[in-house]
Amino acid sequence: MRWKHALQTTLVSLFVVAALTAHAQVQLSLWNFNDENFDVDGGVLGGSLTLLGGISHEWATGSPLDTATTNRGLNTRNYPAQGTGNRTAGVQFNTPTTGYMNVVVKMDFRWSNTAAKHARFQYTVDGTNWIDGPQLVAPGGDTWYSQGYGGLLVVDLSADAAVANNPNFAFRVVSEFAPGTNRYEAARATSSYAGTGTYRFDLVEVQAMPVPEPASLFGLVAGLAGAVALRRRQSR
Repeated sequence: MRWKHALQTTLVSLFVVAALTAHAQVQLSLWNFNDENFDVDGGVLGGSLTLLGGISHEWATGSPLDTATTNRGLNTRNYPAQGTGNRTAGVQFNTPTTGYMNVVVKMDFRWSNTAAKHARFQYTVDGTNWIDGPQLVAPGGDTWYSQGYGGLLVVDLSADAAVANNPNFAFRVVSEFAPGTNRYEAARATSSYAGTGTYRFDLVEVQAMPVPEPASLFGLVAGLAGAVALRRRQSR
């Protein structure tokens, strides 16, 4: 009888593995900027990016977490003058989530000494209205987020059902006044804010899980339930 129990255990395990595989994280889009353009570098759905608020860009050394031989990042400058343009300047990433749910955004982000210390992650589900996500606070000047906080910025949007299966989903990172003020604070404590300060982006990635099809989900659950029931009957 041992071989029967082993077989039943194996069947149950296979169903569990199949369920987990069907709901594994999928890369929807990735920008690593190593080819020095705005095109997506990976992902099953792609996307596009836009510079906001009249900023300019060039290419510079990328994230310390990027192990590629050619490691480049999107370096942006010409942000608003002191006391103007709160949350208007930055980079927007348009990444549809059609067919996917449990969306997670990851990136590395670098502040120069004179860049605004505070930045804001925002996202939209209708392409027009923006919802505040986490505030990004510089751990110092000329420093990557990953260097100050020990890893990439990770924004889990799985709790917002409107983000899932949405062709209009987009997110952005924009410069922001220091809390409770109408002025920008410099990333380095001994520096003064300047619009020529830079924000740098790298390893921008969107991950999600496939939205399960009703028929396949029912079949998987039914099969798993059947395997469990069979094992129980034969173990009596």
